[in-house]
Amino acid sequence: MLSNVEVYKIWAQDNALWTEWVKPVSFANMRRKNFEGLSIPKADWVLQSDRSAAIIVDLPGKDGVLEGLALAHIGYRPVPLYNGVRYYNASKMIVPVHEIEDALYNGAVELSGLRISLDAPPAFLLDSNRMSGRVISGEYDNRWSIFPQDMPSASYLIGKGIRNVIVRTDIMRNDLEHILYKYQSLGITIYMDDGVIRRAVKVSKPSKFRNLFYRFSVIMGLRRNPAGGFGGMVPEESSGGYG
Repeated sequence: MLSNVEVYKIWAQDNALWTEWVKPVSFANMRRKNFEGLSIPKADWVLQSDRSAAIIVDLPGKDGVLEGLALAHIGYRPVPLYNGVRYYNASKMIVPVHEIEDALYNGAVELSGLRISLDAPPAFLLDSNRMSGRVISGEYDNRWSIFPQDMPSASYLIGKGIRNVIVRTDIMRNDLEHILYKYQSLGITIYMDDGVIRRAVKVSKPSKFRNLFYRFSVIMGLRRNPAGGFGGMVPEESSGGYG
């Protein structure tokens, strides 16, 4: 049985090019248990790793982790960006991150058995459900958003030979568009791939792009966790009054 730190070090391998972007939140809170086998799909929408292309996997729940492992088998370096904190009572979480953490934990054994180049092209892993769900009193609000600071800059990617970004998703989400639009404006070509069809896309300029208050306004609607990442209880509505 591996410790949480050991699992983290497998996903955030020392000296790997993209390790500094791996978010530690999921690894800090995951619960250790006996390893279970994972049903890893074939990434048949990608024939082989391409050093000129970075991939962003924006799929729901553990599907993103499984797709990341599939890409690792063909030479990509999976980079988990999950930033929602786990709550002990899974039924209370607005975003069910427990299955993501379980997949990361179980996937560590699979990943440790692969020989991936330290400078392999990256596959950044996101949960497409990160901003989904209703905020209800008494629930644990662990919704989170991706910001430009959470991913490499366009100039950094270009400096590493990345000229294309392929987004594996069914729909472009607004928070990701803020990052992709900047990439696009500096000459990186953006593709969208739903697993069947890949097409080049022109990302429209998002509302509040580069607005100084964009990050502030988004974070104000979320709950930061003192230990890092996002997660906090929604206060119960008061049933009392003044009489």
